[in-house]
Amino acid sequence: MKIAVLGSTGQTGRLVIARALERGHDVIALARRPEQVGEPAAGNLRVVRADVTEPGSVTAAVEGADVVVSALGITRRQDPAILVEGARQIVSAAPRVIWLTSLGMGATEGALGTLTGALLKRVLRHEWEAKDVSGRTVREAGGTTVHAGPLTDKPHQGNGRLIRTGDFTRRLIPPMAPRAGIAALMVAEAETPHFTDADTIALFEDR
Repeated sequence: MKIAVLGSTGQTGRLVIARALERGHDVIALARRPEQVGEPAAGNLRVVRADVTEPGSVTAAVEGADVVVSALGITRRQDPAILVEGARQIVSAAPRVIWLTSLGMGATEGALGTLTGALLKRVLRHEWEAKDVSGRTVREAGGTTVHAGPLTDKPHQGNGRLIRTGDFTRRLIPPMAPRAGIAALMVAEAETPHFTDADTIALFEDR
């Protein structure tokens, strides 16, 4: 299948690309700065310049893709409207979207308890509303949002799974999520959809 990756120059986005290529898919890497994509453009990888702040560039870039997997994120210095605009452009251009977001935000607000939730909102207030709106935009278009806890660089041990938000038991300490595991779960969901039109939470059991 053909998978387009938004946020392809970030740490998680690069792992999504690597995983999709490993699984034998054709990959379109969307990037504002194509030279920063970790994988060299060759074989079944095509790197395309696209910027959510430039209307039309994303639509053209994902043409022909079966699904868009997004690892789009922002820094404190960036406008959070990037997330909202990115979601809106992607859902209007792609047949299906899998969107990475944060546990405890958006549809999972309250999942980490009152105290932890208040602390999280204070720390991430810059992007709080934008993550809620962007996730809702994806879900209402029939896509899947993946809510992950704090991301780590630990190796993926095949111990992860996606669950519906309603099946998550509230906990004060958010479960850690290896980036490689998140990439594997998102690509697996792209290959075989189980959670269309749904908010999910990524869980990784200790081994």
